Amino acid sequence: MFAAGIGGTFQYGYNLTIINAPTTHIQKFVNETWLERYGSELDSWVITLIWSIIVSVFPLGGFMGALLAGPMAIRLGRKKSLLFNNLFIILSAIFCGLSRYAKSFEMIILGRILAGVNSGVSMCIQPMYLGESAPRKLRGTGALSCAVSTAIGLVMGQVVGLR
Repeated sequence: MFAAGIGGTFQYGYNLTIINAPTTHIQKFVNETWLERYGSELDSWVITLIWSIIVSVFPLGGFMGALLAGPMAIRLGRKKSLLFNNLFIILSAIFCGLSRYAKSFEMIILGRILAGVNSGVSMCIQPMYLGESAPRKLRGTGALSCAVSTAIGLVMGQVVGLR
């Protein structure tokens, strides 16, 4: 249950809240990247627009992940789907982590989409997997672990974002 939670619904909670703390840093990065590429600074409304896109592509990825979850669960099975789903969050971390070195804020957008896909898949498949694989006595605990993992992710995102 713990491993499924960390790779699944924990990521959902974490990615919902972690994006708030680095707002000014990411906006500054977007402007610096644009200035370096094109030799001119962006207007504040354009920076806000790009920031809004960075934030709002996460639920878009979640929608895509939710649509992907059903066929994945049928084709790969619940367990393999959850394992495969970790690939999305790993790629997300790589894109977001390397965006500064690549001088590409677009990589953050792609990383956020992939994090959303991970969250959409895990929010659909993880409860099914835990409900089907847990012994009868622990099914309630398995279902509850999804909500607990999400809550822990929300708290961790806030704690990591503290200054």
